[in-house]
Amino acid sequence: MSKADADRYKYKKASDLPSNHNDVIHQLSIHSRQGHNKFWSESVLPFMLTFTCPFFVRSIVFISDHCHGSIGEFFTRILFDQSMTLKQILEQFFYFQWHWPSAIIIISFLMYAIMMTMILPGKEYTGPITDTGHVPIYRDNGFTYYFVSLGLFALLTLVLKMNHLSPTYIYDHWEEFLSTVSTFAFILCFFVMLKGKYMPSTNDHRSSSNWITDFYRGVELYPRIFDVDIKLITNCRYGMLSWALLSAIFCMKTFELHGYTDSALVTCLLTLIYLTKFFWWESGYMKTMDIIVDRAGFYLCWGCLVWVSGLYTLPSYFLVTHPIELGPVLTTTILALGLLSIYINYDCDRQKIDVRASNGQCKVWGKPSHIIRAKYVLLNGKQSESILLASGYWGLSRHFHYIPELALAFLWSCPCGFKFILPYIYFIFLSILLMHRAHRDDQKCRLKYGKAWDRYCQLVRWKVWPGIY
Repeated sequence: MSKADADRYKYKKASDLPSNHNDVIHQLSIHSRQGHNKFWSESVLPFMLTFTCPFFVRSIVFISDHCHGSIGEFFTRILFDQSMTLKQILEQFFYFQWHWPSAIIIISFLMYAIMMTMILPGKEYTGPITDTGHVPIYRDNGFTYYFVSLGLFALLTLVLKMNHLSPTYIYDHWEEFLSTVSTFAFILCFFVMLKGKYMPSTNDHRSSSNWITDFYRGVELYPRIFDVDIKLITNCRYGMLSWALLSAIFCMKTFELHGYTDSALVTCLLTLIYLTKFFWWESGYMKTMDIIVDRAGFYLCWGCLVWVSGLYTLPSYFLVTHPIELGPVLTTTILALGLLSIYINYDCDRQKIDVRASNGQCKVWGKPSHIIRAKYVLLNGKQSESILLASGYWGLSRHFHYIPELALAFLWSCPCGFKFILPYIYFIFLSILLMHRAHRDDQKCRLKYGKAWDRYCQLVRWKVWPGIY
């Protein structure tokens, strides 16, 4: 074991670091988790999550379709309805079903995503340098991919309608579709784990003797097959595009059943506009924690293939069976506030990108940008530097961009009304996820940047909510 590798496990928390820890460093990135060998954190918890997450996603659909949207009715049926046998429970929530029409759609969509990612033009750009000195390279064609895909989807819809068919077939077989994509995602995650263990693409991989941990958290940071980045495909080109297309399909189904419904249209429009912003900024997303910290495993890949499809689309799906008329005033208000949230979220990202592109030589809100240059050392001994922005939105809190994102999640859920909590599960989940992510990012940056991060935190006191958290 090299000195760098030995130091990685030598220090378990920030207080254990030597005073010159910025000379030792980036081996203490978030990949080295406290309690790495603990049975609970490395075996029990990952196993429970891989077991319960598919149950949770399937339960949401069952509640919406068979329990009138009531979580209480769902638990009553599961616990006290003697007509529901164990076999039915397993088939409804746990059983790995394989519905061939759904499988053909899923595999065709995935192949389409890979093919378009490879052939669409775009300038090359790089992600952040890794601990081992690897610099991932991508092609900036996400925005083109998004609009080409929407155009092809509109054309496909027209052709299907002319032949008395509809893409709402997916809604009609949604339970089978979710079971199939979950089964497919499990197989894919297992394959990616084996690839990471025995054929890693880069030196940024971490294999252990605990296969449960490796399956759940992943082994490789940047796995590639035939130069196709697996995380780019699962996270963006499949996961985020499927979110957009499914929202449109569920909105169409609402219109088919109930005619024009303003609540379904508002939710669909805000989702599509938000995802337009996402793909416009995709190169920025490839530099976030999802990509540069989290490895390709169940947590990330299954999540983007299944969790996004089943949970993120829930407000649109719920409105198919629970349509609400908002009226012109509420429709306009929700759309306006939603568009404002999207703009602020975009503007937060733009500020940081502009500052880094100009090496800090630009103005933010009409004033010279206030930055901290944070140096750190890679595992290969080379020094690198990051710019920490402490002005504009980023002077209000370290993750101010989470606030408009949460506001938007609430706004595209509220057209479902307030009678049921079910359509707000995504908003609740996102709130927990982003607060935890802010905490994780703070840990990672404190270990990575050391005293420079302490200076930054003195300037920007709050993690997310100014004056609160």
